[in-house]
Amino acid sequence: MKFLCPRHRQMFARLSINEQNDLWLFWMEYAFTYCETEETEKMIAATGSAFDLACLARADHPECMHVELTLSAILVCRALRDRGDHNAADYVLFSALESLQSSEPRYGSPSGGCSTDQCIEVLLDTSRQASFFAEYLNWPATPLAPRAQRSAMVAH
Repeated sequence: MKFLCPRHRQMFARLSINEQNDLWLFWMEYAFTYCETEETEKMIAATGSAFDLACLARADHPECMHVELTLSAILVCRALRDRGDHNAADYVLFSALESLQSSEPRYGSPSGGCSTDQCIEVLLDTSRQASFFAEYLNWPATPLAPRAQRSAMVAH
């Protein structure tokens, strides 16, 4: 399952790593908006695009965007599973793990200093995902919490 079409993948592959990171953040901001308005399909499209972009960036720069890849993989997997599309969620998870395992453990990312090994651990241990999300994305509420809990967190 690819979220970006071949033409866009080729176009985005030509961007610098900083431009790719900015575009990733832009899509994740849209994903948060769609999450809050409960527009699941649009949220999946935005987060999936961010995920594909992070995978694309890591193909040329394996030392970069492992945190971003992990964050977008967590969110899109959760949304796909909530929708009942377990095969697509598994594909995203396996793609994320494959990308993260394709390089030596690295520290440092525009988002923070966790290693690729730590990202793999977070992807495999769902109990760690909400805190990882809160630490690295700094959204007012984690989209991994139930809707009522997210609303209460934003209100405070």
